[in-house]
Amino acid sequence: MVELLYTPIERCDESAGIFPDGNITDCQEYFDDEADDMKELSINVFIGVIGVICSSLFGNVLLFYGFGTATERMNKRVRDSTFESLVRQEVSWFDVRPVGVITSQISDDAAMIHSFSGEPIRTLVMNCASVLVGLVFAFYYMWPFALMTLAILPFMAFGAEAEMAMYLGEDEGDESAFDENSSGGIVVEALMNIRTVASLVVEKDRHEHYATALEHELPNEFAKNFVKGSTAGLGQFVQMWGMALMFWWGGWLLNNYSGTFELRDFLISMFTFLFSLSGLSFAMQGITDRVKANKAAERIFGLIDRESLIDPLSDEGKKLN
Repeated sequence: MVELLYTPIERCDESAGIFPDGNITDCQEYFDDEADDMKELSINVFIGVIGVICSSLFGNVLLFYGFGTATERMNKRVRDSTFESLVRQEVSWFDVRPVGVITSQISDDAAMIHSFSGEPIRTLVMNCASVLVGLVFAFYYMWPFALMTLAILPFMAFGAEAEMAMYLGEDEGDESAFDENSSGGIVVEALMNIRTVASLVVEKDRHEHYATALEHELPNEFAKNFVKGSTAGLGQFVQMWGMALMFWWGGWLLNNYSGTFELRDFLISMFTFLFSLSGLSFAMQGITDRVKANKAAERIFGLIDRESLIDPLSDEGKKLN
């Protein structure tokens, strides 16, 4: 496919006596031969692309079926174990824990574990395999270039992850905290009760509460935005300089070891690495939710492992005849 995209056609002019090869005397015949070769190559590439499409379709079906089945079964076991442990708890345990809050929290925690154990792991495995295949091809065709790409791989991965976080808004923080004491909650409460606020003349008080809530929620917003912008800029900087280094190193190898490596080897090594690296940023998605998933798992398994003081489903203890 590289030859199809980059096929050099040398100049051929019979009137000026310029021929690309000493054995060529007819320019039209030379052009026709090159066109036939490109046509044959394009057909072979088309057949190869069809094969890749079919194999990708079959592989993705197996991938989604395997990971999806495992994730759903694990989620079912977690929910069943959580419900069984919940109904085993003694009555006094529910006196200090509202049932509505418990069920809502358990539902959210189970959903968090399900989402974190499904898509992120599947994407991580798939793209790590893609990176591995890309490195194998890079080593096979141009091993000095592959060594250099292996050295800058962590930096390129950091740059790709920082850029993806900026585009997807993963660096904007958690916006789920919304209660009556938050800035949004104060605004909603004031607008819903605007007549009461106006009749009691507490507009200034509501404004002061709103300003205090904003300062509490965003204590160092300038520093946080500076860090976010610097991280995004550093990610772009690392990627651009990494690509520049790859082009320079590949050109240096072609110039000094022209008998060992060809342009085709360099292009295959570089493109396989770049294509595999493009998916690595997607594999990094969801890592920002790891802390939330860990907390959710701690709450879920804390409830599952808790032994009830009075277990209604236990066969132990005294029984009435």
